[in-house]
Order: sequence, then C-alpha cells, then structure tokens
Amino acid sequence: MTSERRSAPPPSSPLAKWRSESGPSSARPIVIGAGPAGLAAAWSLVRAGSRPLVLEASDRVGGLSASFDVDGFRADYGPHRLHRAASDEVMELYRLALGGALLDRDRSGVVHLEGRRLPFPLSLAGLWRGLGPLGALSHGLSAVAARIAPPPGDDFAGEAGRRLGRRASDRLYEPAARKVWGLPPRELDAALARARISSDGPGKVLRAAVGKGRSRRYFYPERGSGALAEGLAERIREAGGEIRTGRRVTGLRIEGGAIAGVRVDGEVIGADRVVATAPLPALCAWAGRPPGGPLSYRSLVLLYLVLGTDRVSAHDVHYFADERIPANRLFEAKGFTGGAGPAGKTLVGFDLPCAEGDDTWTAGAESLVERVRPALDLAGAAGAPILGASIRRVAAAYPLLRKGYAGPRDRALDALAAVEGLYPVGRHALFVHDNVHHACAAGLAAGRAAAERKRAGSWREEQRRYLFAQIED
Repeated sequence: MTSERRSAPPPSSPLAKWRSESGPSSARPIVIGAGPAGLAAAWSLVRAGSRPLVLEASDRVGGLSASFDVDGFRADYGPHRLHRAASDEVMELYRLALGGALLDRDRSGVVHLEGRRLPFPLSLAGLWRGLGPLGALSHGLSAVAARIAPPPGDDFAGEAGRRLGRRASDRLYEPAARKVWGLPPRELDAALARARISSDGPGKVLRAAVGKGRSRRYFYPERGSGALAEGLAERIREAGGEIRTGRRVTGLRIEGGAIAGVRVDGEVIGADRVVATAPLPALCAWAGRPPGGPLSYRSLVLLYLVLGTDRVSAHDVHYFADERIPANRLFEAKGFTGGAGPAGKTLVGFDLPCAEGDDTWTAGAESLVERVRPALDLAGAAGAPILGASIRRVAAAYPLLRKGYAGPRDRALDALAAVEGLYPVGRHALFVHDNVHHACAAGLAAGRAAAERKRAGSWREEQRRYLFAQIED
C-alpha cells in the first residue's frame, strides 16, 4: 500500500477560494430534491449542525416514493417496500421517521406467464405447481446448461441467459425487458440484468426457492410509502432545516469553479454547498459541463382504479410478462396494508412504461382502462365495477441503461467533480437503479460529505460504491 502526500491548494485555486469563503457565517447548504436521497442528505447535514434548505419541485415530499389520497385510500407511485436488506444506519433512519408505524408484511406476488401463475418470490412448491413437473425440470436443465455453456453477449439478454438459463430468459425476462424499457434486450446493458436478476445459477435459484435466499418479508409504512419522507421532513424541520415545495431549480451559479448558489424561479439563492438529486444531464447543463454522451430516462404512466369489490386477490402485486398487456404490474393497496382501507371497495394501480409524448403518455383514462382490462381479468377482477379512475405521469422515472451507458455516465460525473461544493446523489443524478434503502444510504453519505466540506473529487471516489445496487423487487 502506498500513501499520498497532499499539499495545500494554491491561494488562487478554486478549492482555496471555496474553503476561505465557506465558513459558519456563509450561505447555508442547499439540497435539490426531497426524495429519499435528498432528505437523507438533509438529515446528515442537520445532525452535523447545519440548517439546510431543501428545494422540491413538486407539491409534496417523497419524489417517486411519495403517497397521495385517492377516494379514501393512500396511493403510492408503484409497489414500494422497505426491504430488510437495509443497513443498520438506514433502519435507524426509518425508525426516526416512522416510529413504530411500520407493518411487517409477507411478500405475496404472482407472475402471469403463458397462462400459468408463478409465485414471486420463488418457492419450490409454487414453481412445481405453476410450471408442472416437466416445465420445472426444463427450466432447471436450462439453468444447468447455462453454467456449462454460458450464452454469449455482453448485454441484458446474454446476462439473463447466463444467470437463469435461456428458457427463463426467452420466456420471461426478455419479453418483460422489451415492454418495460422499450428496447430490444440486446441493446440493454448487462448491468441491468445483474441489478434486476439476483440469482445467477441453479444453486441460488434453489436456495431462494426453499427459503435460504433473500427474506420474503418486508416493512411497509402504515400511511403509505410516502410516510417515510413525510416523517423525515418533519424531523428535519424540527432540527432547524427548511423544506420548500413547489420550487423548481433551473440552474446553478458557479463562481471560480465552485458552487455559489442555485437558480429558482428567476432568482438566485446563495449556497456554498449543493447536494443535488436532479437528473444527471440537467446537472451537466446547469454546471456548463459536457454531458459525456447520450443519457435518457424511461417515462411512466400510472393508472389508478377504484373497484367496487373489497379485494381483487390475496396477492399484493401481479406481474405480466405478456407484451400484449401494456401494464408491467398491477398492485393493490390493501395487499400492502393487510386489508386496511375503506370497506366494499379497493384501489388497484397499474404502471405502464412509455416514452414521454408517445401514445401511452398522452392517452386518457378511458383509453388506458380498455388497455389494462386483460390484466384485470387475469388478476381476478373481471366483473368488478370501476368506480373511479385517475392518472399520474412521471417523465423521468428510471434511467435507461442502454448498452455502454456507464461510459457517458462516468464522464458526466467526472466533469461534475470539477465543481467544488457540488455533491450529486440519488437515482437520477448517479444514473443508477436502486431501492429506497440504497437511496437513503447514498444520501446519508452525501450529506456527511457536504457537512465535512469534502472536495468534489473525494465525493466522486466515495460515490462509486453507490453506482450499482442489487434490486429487491
């Protein structure tokens, strides 16, 4: 191991200027975005004695983890869970925000595949019942064959085939990938399969099937997934931080290579440090830095239906591999709350992946309802009357991991590391797929880095551990 001696920066350098002008009496730190990563960063800052200002573009905190009211139900932006894979530090953050208002739930998803129902997560008995003895055997042999002669390709299709066998890849994962991401699987990066498919061979599949893999249980806030952000925002305010919703940041002020403020609604708010969860291309544009290459996001339309029946099914989430069904998933609010909610009716949601401006994005409720009727039928709600419908649209829902995306992403993050006082973090800024616990862990780390006034280059090195996350779905 070698050590590196670092000399003090020249008095005229951007770092020296930033450090000399950034003191206890200077402008307070700003956090852009009040999702899990941004709020976790703000909490780290208040714990260190700062009074951060959090700026959120929407009318509520939480980002994609927010909740809102629909006809007496609390609705989420998709099926969100707080997974047991969270670190002790993140679990402590959950307790801080939620106290004891956490439900301990058993995952009960189901995958609809070629007229059959497969349990999700995997169970040995369920696979046997769902696929039949011959079907289960053929998938097992395919997985074994993939270990002996791994399918080629440094892309999603190749990686999925190597992890679970060509049969599972061809019939389940590749059709789902085409629907969700809107691209052929050969054009998607192998990292997407590594993040989304945790099992990588028959041994791990079998261990998961008999309950030796990841936990089937999860936590869910009593007041919806958004209760985490709401509770955390309350603690931040109590500790002296400020959160302003409905304030959209449109740029950064950079002076001498260092952060000096942010632009909001035509004004500049001074800041000596900025923790930013905005999309990576936008951050590059605001900082006047090259984007590093094409980086884009997949959009999402969420359709919510109030149905005149107490429950649709005993499952919390239904997954649809069939590409003729535009919805990726159907999720039922009562499936997450253990049945709690208004009697005699239920709320189901559908997430429909799309591109901003396409036919799905612009469709009205009546049209979307007709498109998801096959999914309703498969879930067991064919005869349930529809009492109401509402739509939410998310322009930048998930980073689109095209093959080779890591190069442009890393060049963009390298360019931002030249701006002292700027700390990019979160799904959109780091261009990564993650769960809430990953976002919270990264946010806590970014907030500590900002509180300690670490150099931007130092945060660039630290953030690398958050550029890949194993997704718990």
